[in-house]
Amino acid sequence: MIRNLILLFFFLNSTVCLSQVDLNLILNHKFNGDPFLYSQNYQDENGNAINISRLQYYISSIEITHDSGINTPLSSVYVLANGNVTNYFLGQYSIYNIEKLEFDLGVDYDANHGNSSNYSSQHPLGPQSPLMDWGWPAGYFFLVIDGTIDDNGDGVPNKAFQLRSLGDIMLQDVNYLTNSYESINNIINLSLDVNIDRWLSGIDLINAGIDHSSSSTNLNMCNNTVTNQVFEANDLSSLDIQQNLIDITTDYNVSYSPTINYKLNNNIDFTLSIYNSSGQIVLQSQNIGFEGNYFIRKELKSGVYFVFFNGGKYTYKHKFIIN
Repeated sequence: MIRNLILLFFFLNSTVCLSQVDLNLILNHKFNGDPFLYSQNYQDENGNAINISRLQYYISSIEITHDSGINTPLSSVYVLANGNVTNYFLGQYSIYNIEKLEFDLGVDYDANHGNSSNYSSQHPLGPQSPLMDWGWPAGYFFLVIDGTIDDNGDGVPNKAFQLRSLGDIMLQDVNYLTNSYESINNIINLSLDVNIDRWLSGIDLINAGIDHSSSSTNLNMCNNTVTNQVFEANDLSSLDIQQNLIDITTDYNVSYSPTINYKLNNNIDFTLSIYNSSGQIVLQSQNIGFEGNYFIRKELKSGVYFVFFNGGKYTYKHKFIIN
């Protein structure tokens, strides 16, 4: 009898373990329906040339309804999304068929009134560079869109704007029924399109300026999340196109210690190496993945630098300048 109970115990536990799947959130960033790249110029709704140099936003309070109405809250999961990053691991769960997805754009009240210093720099709520919070008690930036826009009709984006939304009022609840996912080998990829241009609809970007606040402009941008359906289920067949793009840019938000935004078209780990103009290696990091935002945690001298991404037979090069 005891032997049978032991066997039953191990059987049940092995069944539970086997039922776990990796849940990935796939965010396909787009502008006017085209795959989004930091290095690409687009047109706003008024026909003005626009370039987005930084897109970041928080996702929190994720809930999954699945398998005939079971609700699984991912209460401890926070996503700090970047415009050049597609793949986000949410954890392992006993989920088979997804029926509904719900989440908030922004950070829930308790976390927003906490302190980023309570988290490591690797945690989405931890200290970030460039900054994603104004410190306690001001809270986090829920949505950040920085860029330049053409203000004189010559087709060249030249006037800077920074929209960084701040405050609990910016929180937006997103929910809908979905069948936009694929399940392969105990991995579920839950895929969404993110229409960046819809966030900016109705906003006067030429006169927006530098706005890090709870202003009506930033509130309108966040409200567009729901009213303009920024997030929507996507055509899974377009996923390969999104993941086969190459984009490497430099974010000079911290001028002497910039961030390298990279999106490479091979799903492998890369080694990043930075050299100065004399060919001397300045910095090197291994296993950085194939997409992400690499903050150079070192003050660089003025000069020309080269970034090399090496992934075996794949090598990519990028140049940047420190003035």
